[in-house]
Amino acid sequence: MNAMPKFDCLLLAADREGHNPVAQAAGVPCKSLALIEGDPMLVRVIKALEQCPTIARCLLLGPAWEILANHPIVSLLKPPWLEWIAPKPSPSLSALAGLSRIPENRLVLLTTADIAFPAPRIFEDFCHQAIALGGDVAVGLVPYPAVAARYPKVRRTLLKFADGSFCTCNLFAFLTPQGRRLVELWRQLEQERKRPWRLVLALGAPALVDYLLGRLSTQELARRVEKKLGLKVNFVILPYPEAAIDVDTEDDLRLVRTLLETGPAVNIPPARAENSVRSPQSNRAGRCAPSDRRARWS
Repeated sequence: MNAMPKFDCLLLAADREGHNPVAQAAGVPCKSLALIEGDPMLVRVIKALEQCPTIARCLLLGPAWEILANHPIVSLLKPPWLEWIAPKPSPSLSALAGLSRIPENRLVLLTTADIAFPAPRIFEDFCHQAIALGGDVAVGLVPYPAVAARYPKVRRTLLKFADGSFCTCNLFAFLTPQGRRLVELWRQLEQERKRPWRLVLALGAPALVDYLLGRLSTQELARRVEKKLGLKVNFVILPYPEAAIDVDTEDDLRLVRTLLETGPAVNIPPARAENSVRSPQSNRAGRCAPSDRRARWS
């Protein structure tokens, strides 16, 4: 049996704006440092990635060094496993900066630090399915009915295709050197991320008409992307509603904290048996009471 290829991970953790409302509400200098169950969101994602055998190393883009240097989280930076890179003014530019540090023959997982329910099983399944599908780029989606059924109070951007309605999730895989060109399109459309029709319009007016009339399927969208950009894009449909939830607003933060406090709201299967924790220290921290963890990160 061939060994599963390893991914390098780009973890985006900087704020889009200078005064992020989630950071202000949480009383922290950067959104990714907001506490959930006593740990900064960024630490929760790092811990989950540490437990993924498919992740060889992680490049952290953000927070800004003047924030990170004065925060206890800086102690987690241990190259080559976890290395900090200065973030750029936007997520797409940060992604381009991170990709420039990774050899073109390497597989790349791109994710974000504001994922509400990070879990090794989600990262692992996405990477495994991306490899199985092949192509140049893999994009994670979650069926909207599953999200609405499990988390009816969560508001997510909805993509309505002929083969179903989906929510996006912050999981992307770049599988070939040419696949990285998709980040350039992302850079051009970055401000339209909450308006799906504007994203579809980038593929031409006929694609937009089909989307608005409910005739555009995920497969047809992938075909049109390939025709326009010469890139084979596959959609990884994940069965985990939790994968679609991130913390974009103050309301999101309150809701996620409430869900975790009142549980059992989260139902992610455990990681596969072959998974092993890369850092014993992170496991010990994970068993601390939330109050103890809050003291650690203050």
